[in-house]
Amino acid sequence: MMHFRRWVIVLFVCAMTPAAAAADEPFAVREWGVRAAGGLDPSNVIQYYALHPFVGFSLWKKADRWLAERDVTGRWIIEPSVAYVRDDHGKHQTSSFEIGVSPLFARLTFGERAVRPFIEGGEGLIYTDLRKQHLGTRVQFSSQFGVGLEFPLDDDRSLTFGARIRHISNAGLAGTNPGITMFFGMIGVTFR
Repeated sequence: MMHFRRWVIVLFVCAMTPAAAAADEPFAVREWGVRAAGGLDPSNVIQYYALHPFVGFSLWKKADRWLAERDVTGRWIIEPSVAYVRDDHGKHQTSSFEIGVSPLFARLTFGERAVRPFIEGGEGLIYTDLRKQHLGTRVQFSSQFGVGLEFPLDDDRSLTFGARIRHISNAGLAGTNPGITMFFGMIGVTFR
């Protein structure tokens, strides 16, 4: 899995660099917002409560045009996060925090209707002091995928509801690498 992540990151950076340089204008901020999240890891009974602010950038001109012709909006998202994580299962209960960022994140929103579905996914890094699970290191890699619905409130704001699955692990950088997989729901607002 570690080699796959490395290749995904290398390919993404290689694809984005020449495209950004060839574009007539640099990546522009097209949207921003915040989402509240709550969920759990069912195998370890770990609860997750987080805030996920984000900034969405336009893609390079040719990609934006190609997607627009197909009634799809694509965004490169940078999403920091801060979370409270609680494991009150078993005799060794613990509360912890996470702080992280997902700079390699993409969202595709379909259509311009009253309800717009979207898919999103990406890679990031987090720092956690969650100790009970013996994660090997405090710095973890984060892979996530999600789906949701966006409800436009007006031309400048949308309400979003989504669900994500997220796996964190140290990608084999430490002696132990158990990883944690979270399932969580999200609600938020997007400004354009």
